[in-house]
Amino acid sequence: MVLFIFENPQIVMNKRFAKNITSNFTYFSIAFFTLLAIDIWVKLQFDNIPYRYISKTLVLLLLIIFYIKNQAETKRKHFWYMIGALGCFLIGDWLLIEPKNTMLFAGGMMFFILGKLFYAFRFSNQRDFKLSRLLPFLFICFLYILWLMNLIYDNLHGLFLPVLIYFFAAIIVLQFAFLRKDDVNRLSYLLVFIGTIVSMASDSITALKTFYMPDFACEKITIMLFYGISQYLVVVGILKEVKKEEDVYKTAIDYF
Repeated sequence: MVLFIFENPQIVMNKRFAKNITSNFTYFSIAFFTLLAIDIWVKLQFDNIPYRYISKTLVLLLLIIFYIKNQAETKRKHFWYMIGALGCFLIGDWLLIEPKNTMLFAGGMMFFILGKLFYAFRFSNQRDFKLSRLLPFLFICFLYILWLMNLIYDNLHGLFLPVLIYFFAAIIVLQFAFLRKDDVNRLSYLLVFIGTIVSMASDSITALKTFYMPDFACEKITIMLFYGISQYLVVVGILKEVKKEEDVYKTAIDYF
C-alpha cells in the first residue's frame, strides 16, 4: 500500500518565497527596500504608537539573516565582527525609537558606537598604506567634524563628550573603509565605502535634527532612508568581498 502525502501548496509557496528572500540577491533587495519603505511610512503615520519596534526590527533582522545565509568569511572572527556590529545596531535601533528619553538616547548611542567599532575591526587589513593618501582624507574628515560640532555645540550640554566619541568612531569606520582599496576587489570596496559615507550623512542629519534644527532635511524620511541604505551597502559589499592576491614580485624582492 502506497501512501501519498501532499503538502499544502500555500505552505510550499511560502517556503520557496522565504528561501528566495534569504538566498536570492534580487528577491532580498526587493524585500529589504519594501520593509525599509514600510518602516518609514510607519514612522510618518504612527509616530506616537510603538509599531516601529516591529517594522524597524524587521529591516535589520532580514539583513542579519541574509548575511548569515550567504557569508563565506575566510576568518571566523570576521563573521563575529559582522554579527556583533549588526547586533549592536539592532539594540541601538530599539533604544533610539524614543529619542526624547535622554537615558535611552545615550544608551542607543553607546550601542551604535560599539557597532561602528565592530565594523572598523571587520574592515581592517594588514596591508601597508600610503600616508600621503590618508592624510588629506583625514584632514577633510577633521574639518567636517569641526564644522558639524560648531553648529550643534550650544545645544549639546551634557552630551558633548558622547557625541564627540560617536563621530570619532564614525571617522574610524570611514578611515578603515577607505583603506580597503588595495586589499579587496573594486566592487566590494566601493559598496562599503559609499555605505559608510551614507551612514555619516544619516548620523549628521540625526545630530543636526536633535541639537540644531528639529525639521532639518526632511529628517523623518532621510535619517532612516540613509541608515537603511548604508547598512544594505555595507553588508552586500562584505558579501561580495574578494581579497586581492599579494604581489608575488614584491614578495620575492622582500625575501631576497
